[in-house]
Amino acid sequence: MGIIGIACNPQSGKDIRRLLTAATTIDDMEKLNILERIMLSAAAVGDQKVYVMPDRLGYGRLLLQKRQTPGYPGDLSQLEVYEMERTETQSDTIFFASEMERIGADVLVVMGGDGTSRAAAKGTRKVPMISMSTGTNNVYPELMEGTVAGLAAAVLAGKRAPLEACAAPAKCIEIWKNGALVDLALIDLVFCRNPFVGSKAIWNYQEIDQVVVTQCSMASIGFSALVGTALQVSRTDEWGAMAEFTGGTPNTLAPVGAGTVQGVHIENACRLPLGKPVTRTMTYQGTLALDGEREIFFQPGDVITCAVTRNGPLRVDVAGTIEYARTHGCFQLRQEATA
Repeated sequence: MGIIGIACNPQSGKDIRRLLTAATTIDDMEKLNILERIMLSAAAVGDQKVYVMPDRLGYGRLLLQKRQTPGYPGDLSQLEVYEMERTETQSDTIFFASEMERIGADVLVVMGGDGTSRAAAKGTRKVPMISMSTGTNNVYPELMEGTVAGLAAAVLAGKRAPLEACAAPAKCIEIWKNGALVDLALIDLVFCRNPFVGSKAIWNYQEIDQVVVTQCSMASIGFSALVGTALQVSRTDEWGAMAEFTGGTPNTLAPVGAGTVQGVHIENACRLPLGKPVTRTMTYQGTLALDGEREIFFQPGDVITCAVTRNGPLRVDVAGTIEYARTHGCFQLRQEATA
């Protein structure tokens, strides 16, 4: 029997940026509804075990209760809440993803923003990942209907399509501090002049020093969009990009957040070939923000090296997976023979 893992981050889309911008909030009930639609559509296609990561709001528990409601028309029989200790931090997503790799899950559905997908990638880069947008900055995850995500997950869990036709390694930014590999980012690495982690999210764009990205476009928001004011890099391009930002006179407008377009000063924007290291010996105290969240403190004299590589998680092409399954008859119903 195939295995689908689902990690739904109850905290996604609820950070300080929601107080400072006009960003949309996907509330807990809508996340629960999306989760339900994923499982109902997966059940309609195949027979698989579905493990849901436990969380403080109890999405899985609420669906188990719904399953037991008399007259409930859907099929949630495949659902099970995974048994694990909770810390209510991103460590839960990291651990759950690693457990899905350990037990041999066929696919991992991640519901959150860039930071949630990054946490899952730290847990596994072997289990194919479907990243659904329910967070603040959603450059890595995709906005998709839960029904569609469930279809693709069922195709992979039922081994109805070869993995090489459905998923490919994503780009990521690997980060070393003083020679030791310390972390990774999926979309952007920001050198920030603020030495305090605080609420993690960066909301003062005057503190940004340099940004390294795996992909960028001005048709998005956040830090990758800053670099996107100078050039465009797609997720399939075999290079990343970087740019420097100073407190100089703004020379371009940038969509820095939801409903927020402001002037920034950008210079020295350029492509960054895959695998090419960028090394800096820091001259000030600050932090490294990974996919929008300040995580790593550095001080003068620390040597920070980063490189854009193809060592990211296996990213599922949801539309391509469903189309492959369709063209190979995976959704066709057998006709009963008549006498």
